[in-house]
Amino acid sequence: MLNEKFRILELTKKPLITISNVTYATNGIKILEDINFEINQGCYLGIIGPNGAGKTTLLRLILGIIKPNLGEIRIQGLAPDEYLNREPIGYLPQRISQTIYEMPITVEELVRSGIDKYSRDTVDWAIDLFKISSLRKKSLKELSGGERQKAFLARALVAKPRILLLDEPTTGIDPNARDDLLEILEKLNKEFGVSILVVTHDIATFAHESKCILCLNKRMVCLGEPQRILKEEYMKLLYPTHTVFPHRL
Repeated sequence: MLNEKFRILELTKKPLITISNVTYATNGIKILEDINFEINQGCYLGIIGPNGAGKTTLLRLILGIIKPNLGEIRIQGLAPDEYLNREPIGYLPQRISQTIYEMPITVEELVRSGIDKYSRDTVDWAIDLFKISSLRKKSLKELSGGERQKAFLARALVAKPRILLLDEPTTGIDPNARDDLLEILEKLNKEFGVSILVVTHDIATFAHESKCILCLNKRMVCLGEPQRILKEEYMKLLYPTHTVFPHRL
């Protein structure tokens, strides 16, 4: 059972991630500019915005894969690389399940690759969590898109991280697989205090799932509860070239 395998975390109001005056540019082009916000432990944050808004870049900055040109990022007071030396961060890159599936690797081997020290119980827990036990000996190329997504999500969670970063997790999966994923994320967040940051274009779904929405378009447009943020006045700022907005509460 989930509550037997996952360490229970206390929900607190302590800052989890602090982004201070962050600007990131590459080849002279600014991708993100003067980003400032703070989120607390136990957050469930949806990150929305148009294509090219810098959403994926923000996740990569939090992970320390790239570094800001200006400003700083702190995770529980530590730089990303310092935090990762102490704690894992679960990460599901965009479209990974759709692009890396010809690998000669089984589901079980994929999940095992997500932890440094092999533990059969932990691998079994992650596989069971996503209801893919019957697939554990199958190769990735034998799976459907939704099944591969579950396998990669199991890999992201096998180290039992306190923070989970997901980049378009519902892309390319069927409604049943999506509902299974949302149910698991809700339980991880509400019952066990896992902090979840989701980059998504599936605004309608995550408006109901997440506790907070960050609207990003190279600069931060707004941050707040979905019912306050997803209004036409903000959507016009977020999607200035649209006449019909992706979602309205």
